[in-house]
Amino acid sequence: MDLKRLERRDTALDITRIVAVFTVLSVHFFLHNGFYSETVNEQLGPQMYIMVMMRTLFGVCVPMFMILTGYLMSKKELSAGYYKGIRKTLVLFVLATIACILFKAVHNNSVAYEAFYSFDLKTLFTAVKDSGDLEFKKFLLQTLDFTGANYSWYIEMYIGLFLIAPFLNLAFNKLKSKRQQQVLVATFIFLTMIPTVFNIFNFDTATWWTTPTENDTYQKLVPAWWMGVYPVTYYFIGAYIRKHGVKLKTGTVAVMFAVSLFLIGSFSWFRSYNTTFKSSTYVYWYGFGPCILSTLLFIMLTRIKTKSWHPGVKLVLWKISDWALGIYLLSFIFDSIIYKELCAKVPVMVDRLPFYFLTVPLCFICSAALSALLNLLAAGILRLIDALIEYIKKQRLRKDKDKWQDVLFIALMVGALAFSVWKLSYGFGGNDEAFYLTIPHRLTLGDAMFADEWHLSQLSGLAF
Repeated sequence: MDLKRLERRDTALDITRIVAVFTVLSVHFFLHNGFYSETVNEQLGPQMYIMVMMRTLFGVCVPMFMILTGYLMSKKELSAGYYKGIRKTLVLFVLATIACILFKAVHNNSVAYEAFYSFDLKTLFTAVKDSGDLEFKKFLLQTLDFTGANYSWYIEMYIGLFLIAPFLNLAFNKLKSKRQQQVLVATFIFLTMIPTVFNIFNFDTATWWTTPTENDTYQKLVPAWWMGVYPVTYYFIGAYIRKHGVKLKTGTVAVMFAVSLFLIGSFSWFRSYNTTFKSSTYVYWYGFGPCILSTLLFIMLTRIKTKSWHPGVKLVLWKISDWALGIYLLSFIFDSIIYKELCAKVPVMVDRLPFYFLTVPLCFICSAALSALLNLLAAGILRLIDALIEYIKKQRLRKDKDKWQDVLFIALMVGALAFSVWKLSYGFGGNDEAFYLTIPHRLTLGDAMFADEWHLSQLSGLAF
């Protein structure tokens, strides 16, 4: 255990990341349990109001990750070494994509699904092969378009945010005063968040103000074109909190958080009353509700005093925090399994609420275990890449004319191995009789050696 590195690490930030990923899995609880299909009113009892409040609370998930990104990366500068920082993310993303594609190839195929749970491996492999779900072309395209791992939209966003982060830091840190940085943050809040405060009302009918669900047409009062750049807003919020902090007592922040949660949750209840839950702009990640709640919660979590905590506890939190990305990406697998069983065994949606305290922790634990394995594999891959880069550097320093022969040999061997693995799906003929009968037959039909037929034995006579 690296005690010096552990001492330098801010455990409160690890807790923040863990809370963020747990709230992501909590939002998925509502995504998969039928919540968005139920009518929001008191006929289902207090459970529906509680679920609306919980959904409002858990909306902090993605914004907290973005604020944390700005908090941690606000001092990064552009350099050649900077881009190495995204390698682990990309490797984990590819590994998680492979895991999700393999899972869907079995889970979404009824024959393969039954064969898997009956341990009929022959039928399982045949069904998966016949479906074509594991073709290399399909895997490659699903990786590039971020659909292989169903929750990987965040990776697509993060790649762009990572690439522009040094330039965002220049824009933020080169401002001359705290006041100017406040104006920068306020400007982005106006561009991305304020539209969800003002552009959500209807002025055509007076009855809309008592029954807003009767009409989904709203009037635009402020510009809304830039709402899509909300990750930059959260990035600047994180950068500002790191540099200047917030001069409010923690108790005051907690009270503000509780009051905000009640008001925003009740507003969502009112706006969704007698219809399904309204996932309008004020509920989405760029909404005023998630922005307020995630910022206040982030401030509270980062103020947790962990200096006196036992090193073992800090180490566990560090590891779980390190697995957070994998937990998020891989949770799709366990969501698909767990909620399929929950919905089948508990037919009434509101009756599924108590199972939140079972399903979400279970999904978290299972995803963490698989993420730990993929993190180990990713670490091995990165070490191999580093070793290969170091080897190439040494080869370039050699003076002899054969300095690249080892690299060429390794590359050819890797290519041959990859080709052999690909050819496995075509099988291997162990009998020569059919071969020696078909070759003369092809020649009598007009085929020519080399031009139409290529095999090893046609050149074997040259050695003698």
